Amino acid sequence: MAEPQTTRDLEAGLEPSRGKLAWEDLRYTVKDRKTKQPIELVNKVSGQCSVGQMLAILGPSGAGKSTLLDCLAGRKKLDTGKIYWGGSEISQKDLARGSSYVEQDDALLGSLTVGETFWYSTRLSFPYYTEAQVKQRVDDILSGLGLSQVDKHRIGTPIQRGISGGQKRRVTIGTSLVTLPAILFLDEPTSGLDSATSYEVMSAIRALSSKHSITVIATIHSPSWETFALFDNTLLLAKGQIAYQGSVHGVSEWFAGLGFPPAAHSNPADHMMRLVSSDFGHAEAAAGWTLAKFLGAWALHRPTHALEQLSYAANVKDIPSSPLSAMGSATRRRWSGFIYKTWYLVQRNIINYNRNLLAYGVRFGMYVGMGILVATVWVNLPQEDSRINDRLSVHFFSVAFLGFMSVAGIPSFLEERSVLLREKRNGLYGALPFVVSNTAVNIPYLFLCSLIYAVIVYWSVGLHAGAVPFFKFLAYLFVGVYAAETQSLLIAAIIPIFVAALAVAAFANGFWMAVQGYFMRNLPAFWHSWAHWIDYQTYAFQLMVKNDFTGLLFGCQVVDEVCSCSFAQPDAESCAVTGSAVVAQLDYSGSNDVLYTFLIVIIIMVYRVGFWAALALTK
Repeated sequence: MAEPQTTRDLEAGLEPSRGKLAWEDLRYTVKDRKTKQPIELVNKVSGQCSVGQMLAILGPSGAGKSTLLDCLAGRKKLDTGKIYWGGSEISQKDLARGSSYVEQDDALLGSLTVGETFWYSTRLSFPYYTEAQVKQRVDDILSGLGLSQVDKHRIGTPIQRGISGGQKRRVTIGTSLVTLPAILFLDEPTSGLDSATSYEVMSAIRALSSKHSITVIATIHSPSWETFALFDNTLLLAKGQIAYQGSVHGVSEWFAGLGFPPAAHSNPADHMMRLVSSDFGHAEAAAGWTLAKFLGAWALHRPTHALEQLSYAANVKDIPSSPLSAMGSATRRRWSGFIYKTWYLVQRNIINYNRNLLAYGVRFGMYVGMGILVATVWVNLPQEDSRINDRLSVHFFSVAFLGFMSVAGIPSFLEERSVLLREKRNGLYGALPFVVSNTAVNIPYLFLCSLIYAVIVYWSVGLHAGAVPFFKFLAYLFVGVYAAETQSLLIAAIIPIFVAALAVAAFANGFWMAVQGYFMRNLPAFWHSWAHWIDYQTYAFQLMVKNDFTGLLFGCQVVDEVCSCSFAQPDAESCAVTGSAVVAQLDYSGSNDVLYTFLIVIIIMVYRVGFWAALALTK
């Protein structure tokens, strides 16, 4: 069965086709923070890479390798320069739509299997594929990357062992290859891998590149000769300029012509890297060679060099034109299929949360443990005036500390966030489907956490008997916990560093505890006028207190035949104080159930919108 064309292919009425990628005089500068002077990270760099070929960008640290890659991939805006695809000049934004980018880090959901990871990447890229088409694409990538034997193995988490580092790297690359992009950009694909594993990774990419005519451009650090030989051409950068560009097998000849032949049986990649590094060896210094001379030698040679024969402004038009709208099957539907993509994200989140102990497994244990603690410390509270404060403490502890425990979800979210950014940058979906799916899956899990805690605590403590008060207690607890969860997600989305996000979330929860009104019932006017009323704990606590106390009677002590109550005025006949009187003394009588619940929902919605905005604005 033929694969369906993408939206842009159908609109253009064209068959998917591919072309040669070329770039001319690219420049990218930044300002020095101290001197405010411009620094050229990429300086008049030109080059090309043909269909199905692999280009290695090499250079010492700070040479501009990753910057050049980001410029070609459209992740950094060029100051000047032109890029061509298939004979036509295109914008960086358009080029990015038909390409995929693989970053150094392996951004994967550790609880998914290798096969599931590819399945969801394919589904999110092509939501209208049939099941057979998805399976065929996944099987092709698994076999092409040599991962068929670990198809059912999980990626692995910090507390659950998974596949090896080399296999994980291939899975990361495979998630970009399932879309069969016209161009694949790789930033240090062999970083952290040994030479044997690096060769395995790059040879798998070589095979898929040749099979599917994918143009591969990769920055690579210190490749072995075997790995280096897998590339067709190489581009050597030093201080943002080209020191060599051409065939991998022409490296030795070029530097030998300059008087610096590599030693017998040495790695040409290591040899040329040593020559253009900031600190040169004694031989180069004695010969009077500097980096400027190496760069100058290439600049003089460039007009006649075979790879540079393409006159970017004129001769590029000789290549058959390939409109960008038909840049292969990498062009994805960004906004169409929103419901489909959201549904697949929901499915993937459910699998992740069910398997990942760091997501909700640990928290289930925490809520059960906290519930048992509360049930045994505040066990069977009598309805006595002297125990009213103890009863209030149960409600405060439930709202405040269960909300505080929401920080436990930050590590799991940060893993999800890294996957989101990778898939968003490659055009699979945007922040909105992610937030909607996250919201849909969070609700039942957090409700279950709240239910477990409520069932353990409610009757053990001896709160207001009856089904209606219990379910109200559960509802108020849940919305409070959900508000705390959303706040933690918002903070982690803005500050995606675990320790920093944890510290800020802990401070925020401590702040809400302080201005909530339980510790200090007569808050200073400054804090009471605003902070107290935007605190979700304020509303949840007051609702829970009013729900529990209303309709109860608390007996007071009789001292010397005189009725003595700590809260409100006692009833003369029964020597007891009503729960409604306690609520009135606490000034909670105005706590309208519907209004206060609605206000907590508004706070949740504000947090959720902020959560979406933080993710949408992250590039």
